[in-house]
Amino acid sequence: MKESALLTLFSQQKRSGLGRWARWLWLLGVSVSALAQNPHRPFTRLPYLQGSSPTQIHVLWRTEGPIQPVVRWGTRPDRLDQTVPLAAIVTRASLGTNGQPMLPQWQSLRTPENLSLPKLHSAPIGTFQYEAAIEGLSPDTVYYYGVFNGSERLTAESPEQRFQTQPKPGTVRPYRFWVLGDSGTGREAQRAVHEGMQAWVKQDGRPLDFWIHVGDMAYGTGRDVEFQSRFFESYQTTLRNSVCWPAMGNHEGHTSKGSTGIGPYYDAYWVPTRAESGGLASGTEAYYSFDHGNIHFICLDSHDLDRKPSGAMAKWLKADLEKAKAEWLIAFWHHPPYTKGSHDSDKEADLIEVRHHLLPILESGGVDLVLTGHSHVYERSMLLDGAYSTNATVAENFILDDGDGDPRGDGAYLKGAGLRPHEGAVQVVAGHSGASLGRVGTSPVMRRTLVEHGSLLVDVEGDTLVGRMINREGVERDRFSLVKRGAPLVRRLSLPWQPPEYKAPEKATKSPYPPPLDHAVLIPAGGEWRVLSGAHPQGSLWTQPGFDDSSWLLAKAPFNSGRGRLLGEGRASKEGRPSLYVRRNFTVTQADTVTELGLWVDYADGIIVYLNGQEVTRVNVGRSSGRNAQGIKLREDSGAVYVPLGSIARFLVDGVNVLAIECHAHSEGSIDFGLNPALWMED
Repeated sequence: MKESALLTLFSQQKRSGLGRWARWLWLLGVSVSALAQNPHRPFTRLPYLQGSSPTQIHVLWRTEGPIQPVVRWGTRPDRLDQTVPLAAIVTRASLGTNGQPMLPQWQSLRTPENLSLPKLHSAPIGTFQYEAAIEGLSPDTVYYYGVFNGSERLTAESPEQRFQTQPKPGTVRPYRFWVLGDSGTGREAQRAVHEGMQAWVKQDGRPLDFWIHVGDMAYGTGRDVEFQSRFFESYQTTLRNSVCWPAMGNHEGHTSKGSTGIGPYYDAYWVPTRAESGGLASGTEAYYSFDHGNIHFICLDSHDLDRKPSGAMAKWLKADLEKAKAEWLIAFWHHPPYTKGSHDSDKEADLIEVRHHLLPILESGGVDLVLTGHSHVYERSMLLDGAYSTNATVAENFILDDGDGDPRGDGAYLKGAGLRPHEGAVQVVAGHSGASLGRVGTSPVMRRTLVEHGSLLVDVEGDTLVGRMINREGVERDRFSLVKRGAPLVRRLSLPWQPPEYKAPEKATKSPYPPPLDHAVLIPAGGEWRVLSGAHPQGSLWTQPGFDDSSWLLAKAPFNSGRGRLLGEGRASKEGRPSLYVRRNFTVTQADTVTELGLWVDYADGIIVYLNGQEVTRVNVGRSSGRNAQGIKLREDSGAVYVPLGSIARFLVDGVNVLAIECHAHSEGSIDFGLNPALWMED
């Protein structure tokens, strides 16, 4: 990652079965910082693990341009004596379309052989993705792997380049997995949650077996470049040695479709479609199941597929449950059936449909734990069954145990051994792993509601499951347990415990929008701009490439009337209210690798920002522009803030681009009018 003064600004917010030898190496390795880093060439996406089973696993990675892909593996990091056959490596590529402008180096790759490869949906041009299936492995065994370009080793000889195969189905031993959702912002909170989990796990001394992401891992529209910077680079230290099992969120759904299985989400992951990891074949990557020891997992697509009992997904779900023989049943997807966080499950149709159509099937199959996200909050229910109403959710007669579920408090929730229908499940909303938090109320079925960033760690050992909410500081903030033993009496409580009524803060403090952690500076603070003050330009041509700005003044920022620089001469427009127009060029080598552009800017009072002649952001300006700008609000805060630019994917081009900004004062008498912009690129 490119270090910057930004990290200093945020430092105050940051935080006030392996063998003995392998475990020691793991503890040593986990101390490495989780700070995201750009992959070293030729990698554009470092190797990561997918789709494990007792006898196979998949290693995926990307490079800039093609390589001769070789994967070697073995039981020691210094002895990789097995090689994946070339026939077991699938190659995909992004090579653009006929007539599409591209760099000459990519044009030369458009050979008939390369063009016949399976295509990546929208990866940057020149991207080659490799998917290697390592087969013939022993169950529950630690292996080490390396990726090569022919004989050239690309990954380090390190115990961190490892994986552990799944145990045989039904195996009873301790298992640990990590659950997070709505994390993919590329911001400081996301990193803190990851590091908080790593710190807690390191101190506890038991590593992860795998992890689950319940969706929204790539804000804001699930583009390929957003996956790269906001998921793969953010979690690379965990992805390289533990499998992530994904569920698609609504933000991924902007560019990926469950009905077709096409999009950046489906390019990113390999999940079982033919029961390669247990369960029942679904024939689609949109929903699937897998076994891990004595636990059966089910992943559903709650975003864009039919949720009704007559739909293909629900029919598959019923059939999968009929086949399941595990001791534990855990289901996960994106949209929560119960929440009063940043979403309301009593008002939103997709959440109501999940509750009304899918929960009855799962609870009939004996589900123990349901994991979701979407709502940016942590919520954890009591032991619950049967609350399927399409109206307001109530707890009466649907709560089977209203205790806190904490072994240190009221005690664990009790269920019968095996998969028994309608004995209750715990619902967890874990949409608090990086996105901005929110709460509209309290769901009556929830025992804990926490509006703070964090994630969930789940331990399963024999007949006992323990869940812990670990916050961004690495502190346990909630604990609950399920114990499945014997055949406890099932009783429905007519007057269960109810959570306190939620009272919204009288005036919530508005936090500034956080900048990306990984960025490059395209236009520095104090840079030179072409500037027009004391007059308005005619029309919008001044925002576009090719405009002749030679008559405009060439000056360095900041442009600040209070300091007497450029604007100190009182050069207001003829209408009386001070206005300022600035523009300058900047260069981007390959536009389709840029995740986000944003201004690190101090301004007063309103600004409108243009990229290559197209408006991409306005702040404190109600409508219109230039001499006709109206509704200009007084900026209440001060100092530099981060302002993201929208729609850049449509307007940014390879090579030279034009950034233009107009700045308007709130009133004629404004004395703090000014502008000091810098342009940042999240890459």
